[in-house]
Amino acid sequence: MIDADQAIATRTLKRWLFDDNKMLQPSAEQIHVLVVASEKLKWESSPVGPHIYDSESQYFWLKKEDTAATGLLPKRLMLYCRPNFHKQVEFLRERVLKDGHLGWVLGPPGTGKSATAMAFALTVDRSEWEVIWIHVAMEDDWQCVRLLGDERTSRIITDVTELKEVLNDNDDFKHRIVLIDGWTAADDFKKLSKVCKTWFSKEDVIMKRRLAFICSIASRRKVKDDRDVIDRAMECPVFSWTLDEYIDAIKDDTFFRNVEPYLGGPLNDRSAMVEAKYYYAGGSCRYMFCYNSTDVMIKLHDAADALNNAENTATIGMYSPLCVNRLFAMFRVSDVKKVTPLISRYAAMVIAIICGPNTIRNFMSTIRQSSNPALNGWMVEVTFFSCIQHGGLAIFDADGNKLETWSQSLVVESDEIPQLPDGPVWIKPSKWNQGGYDAIMVSKKTAFVRMVQVTSADKHSFHIGSFHSWLEKLMQSNQSFEIKTLEITFVVTREKLKSFELTDVTGQGLLEAFHWLPAMFLMKAPTVSGICAAKEQMNTDAVVEIQSSS
Repeated sequence: MIDADQAIATRTLKRWLFDDNKMLQPSAEQIHVLVVASEKLKWESSPVGPHIYDSESQYFWLKKEDTAATGLLPKRLMLYCRPNFHKQVEFLRERVLKDGHLGWVLGPPGTGKSATAMAFALTVDRSEWEVIWIHVAMEDDWQCVRLLGDERTSRIITDVTELKEVLNDNDDFKHRIVLIDGWTAADDFKKLSKVCKTWFSKEDVIMKRRLAFICSIASRRKVKDDRDVIDRAMECPVFSWTLDEYIDAIKDDTFFRNVEPYLGGPLNDRSAMVEAKYYYAGGSCRYMFCYNSTDVMIKLHDAADALNNAENTATIGMYSPLCVNRLFAMFRVSDVKKVTPLISRYAAMVIAIICGPNTIRNFMSTIRQSSNPALNGWMVEVTFFSCIQHGGLAIFDADGNKLETWSQSLVVESDEIPQLPDGPVWIKPSKWNQGGYDAIMVSKKTAFVRMVQVTSADKHSFHIGSFHSWLEKLMQSNQSFEIKTLEITFVVTREKLKSFELTDVTGQGLLEAFHWLPAMFLMKAPTVSGICAAKEQMNTDAVVEIQSSS
C-alpha cells in the first residue's frame, strides 16, 4: 500500500522527469529509482568561530557548539592546560600537521586526550586546511564533524563505505587532516584503520593528507616496526593527572566553580576537597571533574567486576588484551620508562577485596616505582582488607612467633552502622579520610569490637575522639549492644614494628566508659606489646597492638 506522502512524491518525480525535463519513459526492462538519503546521513551545517592557541595559556575554552556530535560532553568546557596539554597540541601541530607523520596519541581514558585534540582541531588554519573529526565507538554509529573556513558541518557515518566517501570527497581541493577519536586495538576497528591508512598513503601534489589516531588506550600492543617506518608513525604518550595538577587547576575561580559540584563534601578548603576526591578518582580527570564520588565508585566496581582474568590482567597490566583500561593510570618515571599502576587507591581496594591478596600484589607491583607520591603507601592497607576477605590473617610478634589468627570475615563498606550479624563482620568506612580508624571488626555474639588503623609511616597520631564518635554512634543505633571487649590496633610494616611510635595523642579519657585504659598511650612501640599481622606466606604487614581490655 502506498501512503499519501509516497503518492505525492511519485507524481512530483514523474512531472519533473517527463514533463519538465522531457526524459524518455522507462521501457519494460528499465526501472527508475529515486534514492533519498536518510536525514541522519546528511551534513548539518553551523557557523564556527575562530580559536587561538597560546603555548603559554593556562586555560582553553570549548563552546557547547564546539563539542556537539564529537563524542565529548555536550556542554561548555574549560580545559586546564597542564604540561601534557601543550605537549599533545605541539605534537599534532609540528609532528603531524607540519612534518606529515602518522600520529598516535596514547594514554589511559580520562587524561584529556580527546578534549585536547579538539582544541588543536579548532586552532588549525582553516583557510588552508580542512579538518575532519571522526569519533568512533564499537556499538554506535560514528560521529563526523568537518571544519572548513567559517563553517562546521556534521553527519553520521554508519560503515566503512561511508567513511571512504567522506575521506575521498575532495571537491574543495584543500589540504586535509583527519583525526580519528576513540580508537582502540579492537578487531572492530581493523577495517577502519586500513581504510584511513590507505587514504593517508595516497598523498598527491594537490592535497596534503594528514592522519592522527586519538586512542582510548595507552598502548597499541603489537606494533610492526617496518610498518611504522613506512607510515612514518610517531607516538605521543599522554600521562595521567597528578594531585599537584588538580590543585593547580582549581586555583582559577571560574574553573573551580565549574567543577565544584563534582568534588563534593562540606570541606571549605579547595585543596582538601581535591585530595578527598583523589582517593576515588586518582589520575583520571574525567572522574575528578565530571562525576561525583558515588558515580566513580560504581564505575570502578563495574570495571573490576568485568575482569575476565584478573590474574592475567594483574601480571601484564593495561597491555593485557582482556584489560579494562579505566582501572589503570600511566606515569612517567624517567625519559625512557613509564609505569601503569591502578588508577586510584579506591580502585586498588575494590580489586583487593574482589580478587584476593595474590592478585592485588601483582596489580600493585609497579606502584613503588611511580613518580606520583600520592600513589605510594597503599600496600599495607590494601593487602590487609584483601587478606581479611580471602583467608584471614595469622598474627605474629616482632620475632616471628605466631600469636593468634584473625579469621576470614565479611567486609562491609559503610559510614553508618550496618545491620550486624551475630558472627564477626569487618566494617570499612566509605570516607577514606574520616580519621582515626581504617577498619572495625564487630562480633555481637561475643560483644567484641576491634578498631584498626593501618599505616606505612614510622609514627602516627592517635586522636581518640574519632574512635569514641563511632562507638557512640553504635550505642545510639538499633544495633547497639554492651561492649565487653574493646581492642584498638595499629597496623604497620614489619620492618617498622620495633621503632613505630605514637605521637600527638589527644582525647585521653574518652573511652573510660568502655573500660579502655589510657595508661600505655605515650609508650613507644618497643615497650608496647607487639604483634605482627600477616598471612603466613606474607612478611610485609605488621600490627602493633596499643591496648586491649576486657
